[in-house]
Amino acid sequence: MKKRRFRAAAVQTIARLGDFEHNIALATSFVEEAVRQGAELIVFPECMDTGYLFDSQEHCRELAETITDGPFVLALSALARKHSVYIASGITEWDPTKEKIFNSGVMFGRSGELVCHYHKQFLATHDQNWFSFGERGCPVVETDLGRIGLLICFDGRIPEIFRAMAMQGAEVIVDMANFFAMDQADMWGPARSFENGIWLVAATKAGYERSIYYPGGSMIVDPKGRVLSKVPYDTHGLAVSDIDLDAAADKSIYARNDKIADRRPETYGIMAQPYEKTPVYKIADRPLVPAKSVTKVAAVQMHVTADCTAHDVLDMVDHTAKLGAKVLTLPEYAFCGRAILNAAEAARLAEQMPDLLASVAFIASKYQCLIAVPGVEKAGGMTFVTTFVVGPGKQDVAKYRKTHLTAEERSWAAAGESYPVFETPFGRIGVMSGYDAVFPETSRCLAIGAADIVLWPASLREPFERELIAVPRAEDNRVAVVLANRTDSQYPGGSLVIPPNGFPMWDINVAAPRVLKHGAVMPKHIDLALCRQKLMIPKVDMFANRLVETYAPIVAA
Repeated sequence: MKKRRFRAAAVQTIARLGDFEHNIALATSFVEEAVRQGAELIVFPECMDTGYLFDSQEHCRELAETITDGPFVLALSALARKHSVYIASGITEWDPTKEKIFNSGVMFGRSGELVCHYHKQFLATHDQNWFSFGERGCPVVETDLGRIGLLICFDGRIPEIFRAMAMQGAEVIVDMANFFAMDQADMWGPARSFENGIWLVAATKAGYERSIYYPGGSMIVDPKGRVLSKVPYDTHGLAVSDIDLDAAADKSIYARNDKIADRRPETYGIMAQPYEKTPVYKIADRPLVPAKSVTKVAAVQMHVTADCTAHDVLDMVDHTAKLGAKVLTLPEYAFCGRAILNAAEAARLAEQMPDLLASVAFIASKYQCLIAVPGVEKAGGMTFVTTFVVGPGKQDVAKYRKTHLTAEERSWAAAGESYPVFETPFGRIGVMSGYDAVFPETSRCLAIGAADIVLWPASLREPFERELIAVPRAEDNRVAVVLANRTDSQYPGGSLVIPPNGFPMWDINVAAPRVLKHGAVMPKHIDLALCRQKLMIPKVDMFANRLVETYAPIVAA
């Protein structure tokens, strides 16, 4: 019978290159300490059997072990059996049948049996020097501790891998990692937990291995994205926490919404298309003229209030355009005095939109710019939450209809069905509106559709929308994100522009402290060439390297 609560431990240590005896002794001591503290799931870092930075592929092959009779895996199996616990670890695996070396993850059950076997899918630059790309998909296994999925390090930077496991019912994700940077631990791990509502037990190394410094960051994160236990940087030890599976069953957000039930898989089809058939592939080699490839964008943090009229909002938009911004966005429902609309307020705003759009079009024409106006649209007997993208031409109005609706919006609005990307003189523009951004699929579909800049008119309700997912939406997709938030929302202010490569400091509250001023304008110059360049690091393309054949759970209705 599945236990609803158990204790997990994430080990932070460092393997010695090529020294199985040392690494087995190290693993044994940590297992014994974790068991002493009551842990039933114990997780070790990536390539814990052999170390990681090999001299060559031949050196890697010499050290790689099979999953059936390798010294390290046999030792882990014996430890799991001896203590009646689950043990997961990264290993360097030789597959004699395929004649390939894989960066693998294994998990042994209480009787020492192999219960899950995973291949790292998203290989970093150095991985590709000796490992083959994973061929085992995104496995999730049923255990008496719950449904557990395995992934390895860089896999956590790809939202589809975590999501595919979530859609198979995973309650706990085990991450066997070699984190090179603090942001991967401090931001991406919690972000993936938050957006999927799943526990994360992440074990990584701390110390130096040849040319690599591992800062650490082993942690246990709850389904709300909160770090419950963490090993301090640059130390060895255990992160230990109790895992409550009922917390993973709760996917609620905004009190009345659900992060999984509110997905729109019928609109995500582009995510499973082969890279060569996607728009992002078609523009990958399209040349840009350097002098014409920089766009000034701006988030205008202003909307109608008791003391601020629609004329005041338009005046601020005019001033922002006058100062050279070429792509501007306002917050959600900027021309309404409430952040959450009822049916009557939505109807009134829909009636006002033609006149408002005419005024915005005059500004766009005067300054030859593009302005995103979030509003409400009546069409075909239905009402939509629509962002109108108004350009400099007289008839230049495009629109995006919000696909993921809040519970309040569902009472009066119909959902959109697609993620259009608009070709403009200022770059390729996409829009995600408010709640859309909670779903990594939204920004992913826009990026696969070859967006350079994603506008995010918002009315934020939770701190982690800005603190955890804003930067990943930009960096995961290598797009610029322009977030314009209301100042009267449940989590007000904090509008900003995030470049496609993020910030030097992972903590957004340090890199871009939240500004609460009504009427604040956040401008930034965006290099479109950087948006088109989808490499995170050499040989690691955030789209070309995706294994789309493993994403069926994401697009299945």
